[in-house]
Amino acid sequence: MLKTRDNSELINRINHNRIYFFLALVVIIMTLGAPGFLRSGNIAPMMKTALLPIMVGIGFTFAMIAGNFDLSVGAVINVGAAIVMGEFNRFYALFGGESAGDGAVIAAWIIAFVLALAAGSLVGLANGLVVAKGKVHSFIVTIGMLTAMSGFVYTYSKGNTISANSYMLVDVIEKPFLRVPYLEIITWRFLIVSLILAFFEILLTKTRWGRDLFMVGSNREAAWQAGIDTDRKVIESFVISGFTAALGGILFAVSMNAAVPNYGERGINPLMLVLASTIIGGTVMTGGHGSVLKTAVAVITIQAIFNGLIGMGLGFDSQVLAAGMLLGVVVLGEAYALYRQSLKRGERPSLMKEAAELKAARSSNR
Repeated sequence: MLKTRDNSELINRINHNRIYFFLALVVIIMTLGAPGFLRSGNIAPMMKTALLPIMVGIGFTFAMIAGNFDLSVGAVINVGAAIVMGEFNRFYALFGGESAGDGAVIAAWIIAFVLALAAGSLVGLANGLVVAKGKVHSFIVTIGMLTAMSGFVYTYSKGNTISANSYMLVDVIEKPFLRVPYLEIITWRFLIVSLILAFFEILLTKTRWGRDLFMVGSNREAAWQAGIDTDRKVIESFVISGFTAALGGILFAVSMNAAVPNYGERGINPLMLVLASTIIGGTVMTGGHGSVLKTAVAVITIQAIFNGLIGMGLGFDSQVLAAGMLLGVVVLGEAYALYRQSLKRGERPSLMKEAAELKAARSSNR
């Protein structure tokens, strides 16, 4: 009995940390199959590409832990990007433009950042209020918000790319601290994403707020009976999701010094990438379990797969096909896991033991 229990605990521990084994396996395969996969000139761009979905995945994971989906994050990325570029240009011109010096640039960027982050947070707040107070399923609410925000971005940008009228910030945020192989990835954008990731991982795993969120996702009724304001927790998780999605879009737009209104509509949709990464990272679709750190590792794993496919000589269409197949496998696997979980719901060990003994007795009487 003790050996069986130890084996069960080992299996559970391996499954709990499966994403790290998966990443190691992917790296080994891609190193053997894709020449130059581990070169610094390949790793640094791959990690930079992962920064946007990592940031968006933070809030998406929070929403899923609370038992909901925030499918509007793809549009909120574009909301944050468009507003930060557009409002920077507006206030930069109001402050005098180039003739006003660096002070005008800094002030305009601060205002633009605040407005863009506020916009993303308000979208999350609206989603949370309708889901928590209106009792409408998050899938329906956020799909509607996705459509609405896509229309807003096209209207705001008039369907055109918005470029900032100053290159000062992009020169700062994308400049490596060290011109050393493999450390060239360390820029201000990398540090911001890393610090935000660390903050929310600590909030989730080391604070009472995080424990309460897990309880809401696991059993909302039990959480309410324990004195937790469940509606507030759901709303807060959506606000975090809107905030991080907007911040991801902001940082991405600043790094490119431009915002496009249709980012993600062609090729690999960031929503699909974030959804797959969150589930692969171990966040349960029904809520109550997850980790933003593991979501980030899953993003890097998927980016490694895409990058390795290119290194093998396969085209962009292979990436899209791989993304679709990966998401399909992930969703089917999660659905099967939920099905197995539902079969065990309500089982009591004592009754199961009695049933096994009764079955054995009936077999011996035949």
